Amino acid sequence: MNLYKLTLTTIVTRKTFAIFAVLFLVLPLLLPLITPWEEKPQLIEPARAQTAWGMLWLLALGWLFYQGASFGDRWASRGVLEYLKTLGMGRLSQLTQIWLSCLTPFVGFILGVVAICLLFAMPSNPDEAKMWVAANFQYALLHLLVVGPLALVSIALGTRLNATAAYVITGALAIYGLFGIGYLDFFLSQSGQPFLDFLYLISPHFHLADLTNRLVFKLGALDAASFTNSVLYLAGLGLVLTGIACVLYREKK
Repeated sequence: MNLYKLTLTTIVTRKTFAIFAVLFLVLPLLLPLITPWEEKPQLIEPARAQTAWGMLWLLALGWLFYQGASFGDRWASRGVLEYLKTLGMGRLSQLTQIWLSCLTPFVGFILGVVAICLLFAMPSNPDEAKMWVAANFQYALLHLLVVGPLALVSIALGTRLNATAAYVITGALAIYGLFGIGYLDFFLSQSGQPFLDFLYLISPHFHLADLTNRLVFKLGALDAASFTNSVLYLAGLGLVLTGIACVLYREKK
């Protein structure tokens, strides 16, 4: 039994990703037209990019993590993982195959968002266009470094908890690292408490992968040093989350 094919076939059969595919084709092109873009036509390109990348984050939070949690729950509770164990498939191989099956369609969406930004939101200025291309590819890599390890965690939690609980925990961690960390930073600047300082230090800074503002305000790509530091931090955090997922994963509930 090929767990990757089984899981991917189930995803395709569910057809939920097809709904998001249609939305990704339509909304980034239409929603910016609702704004008074005629007064400032140069704003429509960043608006399209903002819509496309915003939808991708919503897709990760609302679809990818739930897929991982539900398949972890389903295959563990139905004895599929335990059966594969008797056939010699190890825990790491099982986890990797479920993860790859969930990431396969999602990577397609990432490429689709980059294509939308390059085909329908490219700045006309040649210098801005070069930086635009670099910023979008940087964004794609950083985004994948965040959602990939979190998807592993959702799968592993699904094998121990029910799908809903696993999804909520993973989603809450992602939302905290993306948005909640900003509020913590604000409280830290106001109070200066050592506990908050420590909490901020150990918190997952997923917000480093969000380059939406750089696209909206056409700030260009990150410089080499900043991009390298972000990649190294998120990759290191991803390794920690991957280790946690490997520990949490089990074949039988």
